[in-house]
Amino acid sequence: MNPVTLYSHLTRARRDLLGTLRATPDGVLRAPLLRGERFHSILDLLIHTAEVEDGWIHGDFQGLPMVQDRFPDIQVGAAEPDTTLGLDAIEAYWQAVEADTRAYLGRLTDADLERTVTLDDWPEGHRQFTLSGLVWHVLLHEVRHTAQIAALLRTQGIRPPQLDLLFSLPALDAAAPFVNPPPEDP
Repeated sequence: MNPVTLYSHLTRARRDLLGTLRATPDGVLRAPLLRGERFHSILDLLIHTAEVEDGWIHGDFQGLPMVQDRFPDIQVGAAEPDTTLGLDAIEAYWQAVEADTRAYLGRLTDADLERTVTLDDWPEGHRQFTLSGLVWHVLLHEVRHTAQIAALLRTQGIRPPQLDLLFSLPALDAAAPFVNPPPEDP
């Protein structure tokens, strides 16, 4: 599977997740469900996930200003978790990041994916990677946090949407009737 195909799945899953979050009480979205230095709430995780994609894809890979620069409220919210930012502001930012990321991934060639990226601010001996490896890192980062958000929703009695890749893949037997609905995640 190529990065563009996985990203298409992620954006579909993202839309489904955002649909569920729009129907979720604000108190649940802001609740401090996680302990630690950062990322206590579902909203914190959403900002973080979009910001990481923005930073890697636009800053590290292309040397461009982050999309976040066009969203001053997001800059404040990312710097200070537990912010008053709402889902609408986070979604608008994520959609802007997504548009730029789609364009970038669509332009990548095999040669681009094999180029070496040096991360100057990482520890010695762990600074050089292929662009392909780093793109997969960014995409899988979202998968992990999306699963984390789905689990947090379940702890609050809210059923998350079906986010599995399986339901985005084209079935080879698509003409066959779908007899049973997909199983619910445990």
